[in-house]
Amino acid sequence: MDDIADPTAGAIPKHILDVWIIILIILATIIVMMSLLLCPATAVIIYRVRTHPMRNGVV
Repeated sequence: MDDIADPTAGAIPKHILDVWIIILIILATIIVMMSLLLCPATAVIIYRVRTHPMRNGVV
């Protein structure tokens, strides 16, 4: 009976690992796209706050 037992019975099945890999790739893609969207917007906001006429005492 012992020689029939699968030695990798405690290991995680391969299809579950494939699902996690796909989920991680999707999350990484979302993070990269959000950073590409938010970084330029943040840079513009910081620039406009720093160069605002009220801050420079023009008005």
